[in-house]
This record gives sequence, C-alpha cells and structure tokens, in this order.
Amino acid sequence: MAIDLPPVLPPVLADQAQVEALQSNSGQPIIESVADTPLKIFGNRHLSEEDVRTIVSGAATPSDAIISLTRRYYESGNLLMKVHYIRSIDAILVFVDQLTLTEVKGDPQAAAHFRDLEGDNDLTISEFDRERVLADLQATRAGYEYSISYEEGANNNVAMVFNRSDKADAKLTEFVVEANNKGSRFLGRYFGLAGVNHSFKDGTKVAAAYQTAFTDLGESRDGEELNQYSLSVDKPFTTGLYGVDLGYIEYERKLKVNSQNSTSGAGLTDLLGDLPLLGDVCGLLGLCGGTGNPESLGLDAEITQFALRGEQVLFSTPWQRITLNQRLELVDSTIEVQGASDKLLEEEYQVAELGAKYSRTSYQDQDSAPSQFSASLKLRAGFGDGGTLDDYPAFRAAYQAQFPGEPVPEVVAQARTAEFIALRPEANYQLKVADNLAWVSTAKAQFADEQVPQQQQFILGGMDTLSAYLPGILVGDEGYFADTRLESRYTWNDFIVVPSVFVEYGGAWYNNAGSPQGDEQTIGDAGLRLKVNYKSFLYTEIVAARPVYDDVADDDRLDDLEADFYWRIRATF
Repeated sequence: MAIDLPPVLPPVLADQAQVEALQSNSGQPIIESVADTPLKIFGNRHLSEEDVRTIVSGAATPSDAIISLTRRYYESGNLLMKVHYIRSIDAILVFVDQLTLTEVKGDPQAAAHFRDLEGDNDLTISEFDRERVLADLQATRAGYEYSISYEEGANNNVAMVFNRSDKADAKLTEFVVEANNKGSRFLGRYFGLAGVNHSFKDGTKVAAAYQTAFTDLGESRDGEELNQYSLSVDKPFTTGLYGVDLGYIEYERKLKVNSQNSTSGAGLTDLLGDLPLLGDVCGLLGLCGGTGNPESLGLDAEITQFALRGEQVLFSTPWQRITLNQRLELVDSTIEVQGASDKLLEEEYQVAELGAKYSRTSYQDQDSAPSQFSASLKLRAGFGDGGTLDDYPAFRAAYQAQFPGEPVPEVVAQARTAEFIALRPEANYQLKVADNLAWVSTAKAQFADEQVPQQQQFILGGMDTLSAYLPGILVGDEGYFADTRLESRYTWNDFIVVPSVFVEYGGAWYNNAGSPQGDEQTIGDAGLRLKVNYKSFLYTEIVAARPVYDDVADDDRLDDLEADFYWRIRATF
C-alpha cells in the first residue's frame, strides 16, 4: 500500500510531574501481577477488565506486558493510545491516555483526505481507514509512497505528519496489446485489442482502448467489420472516486435469412444472432426495398454509451469495507438495413443506477482458514421512449394485417421498454482449503419487471460464463449464473501458474412472453482453466469446457454455438 495505517505509539517512561497529573485524573487502577511484580493500570477506556488481566498475566515480563497492552489497544481499533509507565516502590504504574488529533500535516495531497479527522479525540482504525482508501488510490496512481510520523504537543494533543517519497518502480503509463478468441454476442470469434492507461500526478487516470474483430479468420458469425472504442477518465477526490466513461461501437453484418424455416419467431429474441424471421419483419416494416424475403441482409449497427459514475467509501477497516456507487448512463443503439432509410432497431434511453458492496477478508488463525467474501447489489431504473421502444401495439397490428392467422412474435425490439426496474445481485467467496489450493465460488443474477433494451439484457456464454458455448448462448431479461472451482497457485522463477477445474450453471428467460421465450432455459458445463503470468508483462489464459446438462427449446442452436476452447494473451509494457 502507498499509505498504510499509522504506526503504534510506543510506550514511554513517565516523569514524576506526568505521574502526578495522570494519577489525579485516572480513577481506580486495574491491578495484576506478572513475574511477581504488580502492575497498576490507570485510565483503561477501551478494553474490558478481563482483557487487561489476561494480557498482563500472560506476559513473561513487565515490559512484555506493557508492549502487549499497547499493541492490543491498536489491534482493537483504537489509534493514538499513549501508554506511560514508571516504577514505584512496590509496583509498576501504567497510565493509558487517549490523544487528540489536532492537526494533519505534511504533503498537501495526502493530508487533504484526512482533514475531517482533525479534532477527533477518539480516533479509530475504521475512521482513519475510510479516508485512507481514496488517499492510497491517489498516491498509488501518482507514484508516491508515504510514511506517517507524529508530533506530540501539550495537553495530550498530537499532529499526524504525512511524509512523501517517490516510488522507485512506479509506472505512470502502460500500453496494452491483446489477442483472443473470446467471441462476441455481436459478431466474430477472433479479436485484437490495443490500449493505453496513463495516470497523472494528481491521481487522475485516463484509459483508452480500441478493439477490432478479425473476421477473415473464420467463425465470423456473419460479421464483416467491427470497430470498438472506449475512453474512461476518473479521479479520486476526498469525497469519492468520480469518473466519465464513453464507448462507441460500429459493426457490419451480412445475415443469411430463411423465413420459411421459422414458425415461432425465436430468432427475433436477439437482433444480433440468428434471425430466421428478419426477412418477414424487414418487409413488414418496409426496410428491405420492397423485398419481403431476401436471401441475405446487410446490417449496419452503432452503439454509443456515455456514463457518469461515482463511488464512496462508507465504512472501512483492514478486514471489512462497505462502498456506495452511482451511475447515470445514456445509451443510443441503432441497427439499420443497408440501403434503407428507417431503422430496424432504435433504442435511446437513460439508466440510473444505485448500488452498494460489502467485502470481508478473514486472515489465518487457530480456528479458521483465510477467506474472502464480497456481495453487491445494484438497482437500475431506466427511462426514456421513442424509436422502436414501447411500440408493440403498432407492431402487432401491422404483423396481423400482413400475416393473418400467424402467431405474433412476443420478443421483438418493439416489445422492449426503457421504463424498467432491474436488480443485479452478485456474490463471491474464496477459501483456502490447503497449501496452494483454494475453493472459489461466484454467483450473479438479474431480475427485471419488463422486457429491457438490448444493452440491458442478461447474457451468458463465452470465456467467463458457460465456457462450453459462445457468447449469447442464453439471452434474457432475467437470469442467473453460478460457478464453483478449485484452483491451485504455483510460483516458478518469475512465472505464476494458476490451474483450476470448474463447474458452471446458468439460466435466462424473457418477460411478458409465452413459450418458448418466456420459459427458463438452463445450461450446465464443466471444464479446465489455466492462467499464466510472467512478471507484470505477460498474461495468458486458456479455457476448455464441455456441456454436462441443458434444458433449452432449441437444441440445434446449442450445437451451432458450442465452443471448442478459448484463449487470450496480453502484453503490458
């Protein structure tokens, strides 16, 4: 950490004047003997009498008892506890005093985060650590390290001084290059990414990246071209971490259409996937130049996303943390048939998000193994209208007029709404079960009250969820996913190798729809994963999984989207 917790105030020998002043204000002492020497402890405030007696009686010498008592106050979460001691004729007198933090001094950038602690006469670890989290992030990005010292004054006052130094191996700019076959819900299987991250001395971080699909390498999923740009800027302030995200995607697809083979309209569940009914609907909406059933359709798509986000630390210790986060996002997503003036999909809306996260770290002790747990919950509310959103009545009337007697597709772009409420819970747990062996489990879900816009749907498949299949194997307004794995960790020279075996299970379904789209579709798989790190320069990952269970309406789609294995390699320099 660039900024650690403040050090323990060491016990000091008191002089006679201090003893008289302390003894007059300390009340009755706790008396306990160690090595046949009585210790009289005055001024205890934060520990129980039983704790004090246990600490003192368990020490080998009086000096050990005083040091252990000082350490216990610190470990119990009470900072700036000053212990004075002096030997009298028949005992050792120990005086415990709580100092008041009157001033924060030193480097202005770090000190600014702790100004609100000035005047605190009962400073705790949780109060300090809550401010330390953002200060540490800012210092790490700026390439600084800090040591903390004290300047003691009269009347139990103390100043905390932040002393800055430059971190020797700090790297403010990183370049990233990656190649992978992770696939995409949109198109393609093979991708390349190039990005740059730069941190400024005030803690501001800028990250920019460009990604493209190599559609000529096969398995393009009808893709012709992909250009994806992202830009993120954020900065730690004394009140929280605040930032801006901007993303832009454009891609082209050349879809083969076979409307004669479709009776259920299932293809309309994902306008970026298999579209057996697209020819009919395209002609119905007058977007295909008068051709009702074309053999192929060229699609141009654009997705623009802009977001403001913030995160605050509500509570923090070295063992637990609670954070609050907010996000306000604007989304503009369109798909149009090449050569047509109108849009097949047009979704422009806003999403407000409020979330909270709790994390806990347990360290090794006599009774339990080390573990980590985190849980988060996000509430998302959408608003906006226009385009193809909330236009299902008009779509249904036009469809029935064009295809009398045919069932009207229920999961289409026109059935989606921007006026939705969604909950997104997520939990992660990691437990050390043996040397170099850990058990890791994760779970996440989405629950919504309506058919949500395309960019808000719950998507499964790909390298990280249901790895036996390509991204988009399961799509819905609602869904869930869980996995559990055993992973080992080995270090050899500058290499870190992490093999694991895992099992995954997930499901998804659409709202306001009958069978089969409204039914829960579920898939399970199992596989192996291997991660390799070489210093901080090279990272590679390989994943191979095979199906073990499925309950879906379209078995042919499972075969079409089954993946052999995934890989990625990333260089950072």
